Amino acid sequence: MTAALLVLLVAGLLVAWVLFWRQWQQDEEPPSIEHDERISPLLRGINYLLTDEPDRALQEMVQVAKLRSEAADVYMALGEMFRSHGEIGRAVRIHQNILARPDVSSELYLQAHFALAKDFQAGGLLDRALRHYQKVLDVRSDHLDALTASLRIREQSSEWLKAEELLSRIERLQGDEDGLHRAHLWGALAEDAMQSGADGVAHEYINNALNLAKNCGYAHILLVRLLLEEADPEKIQNALLMMQRQAPDDVHLLMPMLLQSDISIDGLMHYCQEKNDHELALAWMEELAKGDVSAAITLREKLGFVPSGLRESLRLAAMGMNSDACFVEEAKKWRLSMKHYGCRKCGVQIVDMRWQCPQCHQWGSMSAMTEDDN
Repeated sequence: MTAALLVLLVAGLLVAWVLFWRQWQQDEEPPSIEHDERISPLLRGINYLLTDEPDRALQEMVQVAKLRSEAADVYMALGEMFRSHGEIGRAVRIHQNILARPDVSSELYLQAHFALAKDFQAGGLLDRALRHYQKVLDVRSDHLDALTASLRIREQSSEWLKAEELLSRIERLQGDEDGLHRAHLWGALAEDAMQSGADGVAHEYINNALNLAKNCGYAHILLVRLLLEEADPEKIQNALLMMQRQAPDDVHLLMPMLLQSDISIDGLMHYCQEKNDHELALAWMEELAKGDVSAAITLREKLGFVPSGLRESLRLAAMGMNSDACFVEEAKKWRLSMKHYGCRKCGVQIVDMRWQCPQCHQWGSMSAMTEDDN
């Protein structure tokens, strides 16, 4: 059963318990016909959830709400079902109607605003979602779910300073610091500064990032990129050495910018051989092969590179090495769609490198896949 269906099941069971409890509180006489009419569709709805029939479950919950129009808990559960079913507009109307009630309790006010924020976020109306998350935080400043959701929206909107402020609040609540997450936010700020020509500010932000997490590959790459623009060979070499020590898994991402510059990268040859870094070797050869396959072949010979499995062999074939023309074309098609990076936290696989996982939104969790990941 999916997570969404599990949420719906829990909501349905909660409503059923509330209805039964209220009837028991009223008296111990046999339930009235009206009560039977209320419970029957609810039980059918729960049964449909258990048998993975969300459409039919939703129809029964609508019937429950009609029969029990005064019960806010029924409407809250129904709103959750509408949202999970993709009917955002109906979910919004239900939660807005709850807030419009003159007798709404403070707890229900909080729940309805949070539900409304989730409705708008699911519908892509991020500004409205933020307004309702803020209403929740105005009442309960330690509402962790509202803070986390707001953080995700700020990151999605590239509002990095506001995201950093929210992350600080979350860390204080949890009593734990996430230096790598914060370092990536400062890295994003640095990249924005570089794009606007504020190199001095970018340097400051990069230093902030590396002070927080020395293994932040994103910040190391931005530093090398900035130094390449400033054309300072000594500082570039120092930055390369620092990255090799502190963020070795991301060194291969430097190859496109390094090969387009005039900087000497002889030191990378020794590093690649010493560490037996297959990802760096392949990235280096792939970049060379874009302009001259013979140069990639020469590099392979210098490195003494031997593929460790099918994945690496196919990448070599896609460069045009040691294969017939027909196989090369097929290998090239495969290379374009190959899932090259995977998340260490949730396991999602993607084609191009991202510093934040597109599924679980963890920062710094993506890494190049190897033969063991297939």
